[in-house]
Amino acid sequence: MDYLNTGEARCALCGTAAGTSPCAACRELDYRDAIRAHCTRTRSTSPLDIARTIMSHPRFPLAGQAHHPLVAAALVTAWGNATGADAGARLDAAIEKADSIPGGFCAGFGADAAAIACGIAVSTIEGTTIKAEHAAGRSRAHGLTGQAMLHIASGTGNRCCKRSVYGVLEVATAYFDAVLGVPLAPSSAPIACPFVDRNKLCNRERCRYHPAGASGHAERARLVVVP
Repeated sequence: MDYLNTGEARCALCGTAAGTSPCAACRELDYRDAIRAHCTRTRSTSPLDIARTIMSHPRFPLAGQAHHPLVAAALVTAWGNATGADAGARLDAAIEKADSIPGGFCAGFGADAAAIACGIAVSTIEGTTIKAEHAAGRSRAHGLTGQAMLHIASGTGNRCCKRSVYGVLEVATAYFDAVLGVPLAPSSAPIACPFVDRNKLCNRERCRYHPAGASGHAERARLVVVP
């Protein structure tokens, strides 16, 4: 995202023709409001494109808790745009649930919050409860959480929130199509992470999303559909 004055730019979050992106008002938003602002406006069916735009906001953190609601919101939004369903209430619920997972959870609690956020998205879309009639929906939610968790578990090196977001959303995009029957769009461009120079713990060329290998790295997210 280009933050320079262009005279033509529209704000990527609210769509205002302000000459800068984000506009002055959106530039001051915290991560929750930035997520909500973009998700309520965009018509994209690509959760990766949605997440990448939001992460480009100048106040969006390099790492931490903000990535949990980001994943859930991007999936709920893309699902709503793909199906034509009203995702408004679900979006708010998904953000609230995923934002309740604290920062630091991913390294020390035996589960990655980005993967859990994928399951939160499905649970919120399905409206699942503890009751038997929602067993199938819970299974689908748990299935995606499991797939995303296994994908993250295959990673090596330093833990990275950006890598986790990219990876689980690739897995989720395939899962929504294969299991939920909702085709979501992939990223509109190869994912070349723009945060490598800011991240002191970046895994550099060992990461599939490093710009040096983003256009043709053989390693990609894989989906195993369990009946």
